[in-house]
Amino acid sequence: MKLSQLRNLVAIAEAGSVRQAARNLNISQSAVTKSIQQLEEYLGVSLLHRESHGVVPTAAGKALIKRAKIISAELRQARNDIEAVQGGKLGDIRLCASPTVALGLLPAAVTSFKRAHPNVRFRIEEGLFPDVLPAIRKGDIDFAICLVPEKLRDDDLHFELLVRDRLIPAVRPEHPLTRLAHLTLESLLDEQWVSYRRSQTGRDIFEMTFVLNNLQPPANVTTCASFACVLALIDASDAITLVPKKMFSAKAKAGAITPLFMDTPMPAWNVMVISRSQHVLPPHCLEFIQQLRRSTNRSA
Repeated sequence: MKLSQLRNLVAIAEAGSVRQAARNLNISQSAVTKSIQQLEEYLGVSLLHRESHGVVPTAAGKALIKRAKIISAELRQARNDIEAVQGGKLGDIRLCASPTVALGLLPAAVTSFKRAHPNVRFRIEEGLFPDVLPAIRKGDIDFAICLVPEKLRDDDLHFELLVRDRLIPAVRPEHPLTRLAHLTLESLLDEQWVSYRRSQTGRDIFEMTFVLNNLQPPANVTTCASFACVLALIDASDAITLVPKKMFSAKAKAGAITPLFMDTPMPAWNVMVISRSQHVLPPHCLEFIQQLRRSTNRSA
């Protein structure tokens, strides 16, 4: 069993076809096909099944792909550890952040870190808690930075508090509601709302913000798969969204939205750094988290 075979198998599963996987890997389609055939012969099982809409893994294929991703992550960490021992400034940081965290907290931290470590490569994805947890457990990402709506105990994961924050209603700057005082969350229930995509588990900070104020969540809610779409809809309409208050800190760029000042007490949530509990992050990841703390403290 070769690492290149495992890499090709994962690439096919992610691309959905041998042809696209070969393009993504920048190798020939015949080479990808041959490597999978050799892997199947070695294991004595079929790993892929061809369907009308593409190629999907068999049960054996899914089991191997899961392990292959963990192996890939561990090899990447081994490379990072070696570079750290050698005193180099190289390495990869793969993280997932909720979109509002990405807008409010990440830019300053990444910019400052890259000045000192120009050769460290970042890959930043968007995701919500708790949907990001499987990727952390499998090693697909090093850590996640998300608003966490509940206290959790999970022996597989490490949760570290970064900062406390609150969700507040936000609208376009010229919205009529910006001219009103003594607004309450209850008074906004019948308005149009826009929300970023909901968690697949149903544990949504959007809904819990209302529930914790003994209110039914609003009925008129448009849900977007992209936070950029949320901002565009807010800018083009009289709709309202909920965003972390730190998006409006002195150095954060909230874009074309402005906060509504509420008389209703808004619940506080934890912004957490989440990683695998039994896995020590490489030095450059730990150093970036330190930079994130410094940037967060300066914006407070």
